[in-house]
Amino acid sequence: MEHSITEDEVALYDRQIRLWGLEAQHRMRNATILIAGMRALSNEVCKNIILAGVGSITILEHETVTEEDLGSQFLVRQEDIGRNRAEAAAEKARNLNPRVKVIVDQEDITQKPDSYFTQFNIVCLTGCSPDQMIRVDNACRNTKTGFYAAGVNGFFGYMFCDLTHHEYREETQESVTEKGKEPQTIITHRSQDYDSLACTLQTCWGYPKPRALRRKVSPLLIAFQVLWLFQQAHGGRLPLSNSQEDMEAMYKLRDQRLKTAQVDSTFVEDDLIQTLVSTASAEIAPVCAIVGGFLAQDILKTLSGKDAPLLNYFLYNGIEGNNSFIFILTHEAWDDKNGKAVEFTVS
Repeated sequence: MEHSITEDEVALYDRQIRLWGLEAQHRMRNATILIAGMRALSNEVCKNIILAGVGSITILEHETVTEEDLGSQFLVRQEDIGRNRAEAAAEKARNLNPRVKVIVDQEDITQKPDSYFTQFNIVCLTGCSPDQMIRVDNACRNTKTGFYAAGVNGFFGYMFCDLTHHEYREETQESVTEKGKEPQTIITHRSQDYDSLACTLQTCWGYPKPRALRRKVSPLLIAFQVLWLFQQAHGGRLPLSNSQEDMEAMYKLRDQRLKTAQVDSTFVEDDLIQTLVSTASAEIAPVCAIVGGFLAQDILKTLSGKDAPLLNYFLYNGIEGNNSFIFILTHEAWDDKNGKAVEFTVS
């Protein structure tokens, strides 16, 4: 059932409507979003999209609040320890914007059938295992449901987007040479095709020299993929920083991934792997705020249908303080002469 935007909502979301337009706000007003996994990162995402005035958010989480959560999650309090994370966070989230429906689902994501995820407009997984991310992404692709996966591991964060095929519009102002003539807005309709998460994990760049590859791809992308390979090989758990065995396993997986990608063995240095492992289980609030802010912004951009959303990866390096936007195309239309990935870095 679609809901029309009321006069009160027009006044409340006035700044957004002037930015995106009334039609875009209407789409957001009727959007249903799933946030799976309630962590510090998803606290940020929930806050931003609830304040933007989406239709409904379903929070899927089966674990309970622990004392460690209090250091990074602002939607839970001391008295919530022992309660379900989704239930505790939902109470604070509803107060942010009573017009948004916040639904709690306390079941384990591993018990959800593929059909569960296709009832939403956008599915966003945070802190899930790589096997779950791949499974849900494949399920969403079957019905062209928008899919996002994101996580924060210490000083580093990532975000992946798969919209299968997305159509959007770009607005530009025509140049005016005639004196006194007002510039007209030109609307151009565009589209983007996306590859699945599983497909991007098999990408081959074929760059023999690390310096040439660094102009295209951040080593952090490979490092995260190595971390996911470790989780797949060890039942979903993260490597332990004080385990030499785990560190050696990470080095071995790195070498295997670089060989598959046909990349020089020195592209991902030991120091990056060591730093990633040493803080892999930590949730650092400022990093969650940056990644969560960008993730929420991109979800809203997808719903609005205005301007191009992310294609495919966003990476954040909290040590160097920069962002990397990487798109990977592995379908047949790709031109191998230009490489297989392009990166834009913003300091």
